[in-house]
Amino acid sequence: MKRVGWEWRKLLTLPALWGFLALCLAFNGLLMPNAPGDCQTFGEISATARALGQRVDQDFEEGLAQRPATSVQEALSQVTGEMTNVYAGYDLSVLVTRYQQLLSASPTASAWMTAKYQALEQRVDHLAQTGAAMDLYAGPMTHDSHQFLFGTLMRAMVGEGAVLGMLAALYLLGYEKVHRTEGMVYTTCTGRNMVRGKIVAAVTAGAALYLLLTGLTLGIYFTQWDYSGLWSASVSSQFNFLTDMMVRRPFLTWADFTVAQYLVACLALGGGLVVGMTLLAALCGTLVRSVYGAALVLMLGCLGSLALQALLAQVGLWVAFYLVSFLPVGLWLNSGAWFTEMGMNAILPWQECVSVGVMFLLAGVALWAACRRFRRKDLV
Repeated sequence: MKRVGWEWRKLLTLPALWGFLALCLAFNGLLMPNAPGDCQTFGEISATARALGQRVDQDFEEGLAQRPATSVQEALSQVTGEMTNVYAGYDLSVLVTRYQQLLSASPTASAWMTAKYQALEQRVDHLAQTGAAMDLYAGPMTHDSHQFLFGTLMRAMVGEGAVLGMLAALYLLGYEKVHRTEGMVYTTCTGRNMVRGKIVAAVTAGAALYLLLTGLTLGIYFTQWDYSGLWSASVSSQFNFLTDMMVRRPFLTWADFTVAQYLVACLALGGGLVVGMTLLAALCGTLVRSVYGAALVLMLGCLGSLALQALLAQVGLWVAFYLVSFLPVGLWLNSGAWFTEMGMNAILPWQECVSVGVMFLLAGVALWAACRRFRRKDLV
């Protein structure tokens, strides 16, 4: 533990790391004024939902009618009068047929997609019975505000946290090389075993920086956008939806989530992704002696996975396309649809969680092997 503390001290005294964290916060702050909608109107909807409850029923509509008439109240009265339980009788066969046609060149991929939507039918029936679609959430502002928070802002925070974790790993594992103390430190077994402490320090530092970044960013965001009346709303409200392959569908999640639960789940999954990317950076830093070489390998791996997935889609190699979709960069880009069926981008229920679990397993095994190799290899 003392060795890990020494490695943390190196990071705490690294100005570039804190400078990058400050730039990330500044960037996130610049994103917020571009959030769709008006925060004052959003606050009025939240206040109405807090006073009357989220479920739109007769009592809700009567309470809404008794409130002072404003443009917001009039808009809510109109949309709530048109609300229906969209999950009652919702037919997934349209989606299945569309994806089967698209994947017709690959029977295996088509069968995977069909099985996913067969599993989703139970969720549709459950949501129809619970009436989740009748939750107001944020009314007409639901989709845009949800996608900004869980798509744009969440994607930025997770990406920044991953970069911070990767920088920490590469810096610590290349510290001796950069400072020309490699020959002195790694001539003993104790020095070689320091790599484990560096990896632990990088992973914990990456997670801590991610928590700090998300805490500060969300603290600023929620002071501007009032969610106090929306935390108990179902994210599967009929005002929330996804669009994939030009088809709009409800926000179908694999479990029941309120807004608060969905935020916690996304932050937890984002933290897992940050830790996983830090482990991958540590693997590159252990295998590649040059810090810049390790950074280049990591960058090419991230960008290459995106290019490869796009190429496989273009040529119609759908089985390979879906295997590549488990890689972390594609998962990160789909943050606005986490815990849903994710349309064309997934073939399994909870694929984002499976992807992170597989990344942990493979990175952990590869790091164990890399550390064993490092203890024996000649550094001259």
